[in-house]
Amino acid sequence: MIKTLNSYKSKILIFAIIFAPITFSLGLWQIERAAEKDNIIERFNELQNNPHKPINTEDKFANWEPISSYGAFTQYIILEDNALLDGQAGYKVYQYFRFEKNSGVFVNRGFIARGRLKNEVPEITTPSGQFLIKGSALYKNSNAFVKNIEESDKRIIQEFNIGLISNVYPELRADNIRPYIFNLDKNDQFKFKEIEKPINMSSDKHVGYAIQWFGLCLALIVLTIIAFRRKDE
Repeated sequence: MIKTLNSYKSKILIFAIIFAPITFSLGLWQIERAAEKDNIIERFNELQNNPHKPINTEDKFANWEPISSYGAFTQYIILEDNALLDGQAGYKVYQYFRFEKNSGVFVNRGFIARGRLKNEVPEITTPSGQFLIKGSALYKNSNAFVKNIEESDKRIIQEFNIGLISNVYPELRADNIRPYIFNLDKNDQFKFKEIEKPINMSSDKHVGYAIQWFGLCLALIVLTIIAFRRKDE
C-alpha cells in the first residue's frame, strides 16, 4: 500500500514539475501580450489625432497613420476571401486607386457579404470621376499557412499580397504600387462595412486568459502539496 502511494506521489510530483512552469509561463506570455495590445492602442489613438498626409509626398508611413490622396478609382478589383464580420462570411474589397500616371495604391473599401454560393460575387460599382479620399496606411502581414488557390473568378484570392497582384492583373506590372493598403475611412461615401481593427483581441481578454493560466498553476501546486501531506497509510 505504501509503495503504491509513493508511486502515486511521484507521478503527481513529475506532473507538477512539468506543467506548473508551463502554465506559469503561459500566464506571463498573456500578460506581455496584454501590454503589447495596450501599446498598440495607445499608438493608434495618437496617430488618429494627426492630420492626413498626402501619399504622393512620402513613400512610407507608420501603420494606421492617417493619409489622403486625390485621384480616380480603376476597374482593378481584388476580393480577399474568408472575411468574417458579425458571423457573416464575405470578402474584403480592394480597389486600385490611381493618383498619378503609373502610380497608385490599393484601397480597402471594406467588407461585403457573399451570396449563397461561394462564386456568387456581389456586383461592385467603380466610382466615376476624381475624388479626394482619406484613410489610414495599413500594412499586411503575410501568413505562411495561407495558400492562394485558383478560383473561377480571378479576382478572388485567399490573402491579399501586393507582390502577387501582377499575377492577377499583368497590366499593372509597370505601375508603381504603394507597398501598403489605403484603408478608407469608415465614413467615406465609398466605404462598405468597416472590418479592419488595430487589434483582434483586447488586452482585457489577455489578462483574463493569464488569470486562468496562473489559477491552473496554483491548483497544480496546491494539489501536489495536498498529495504529499497525505499519511502513508
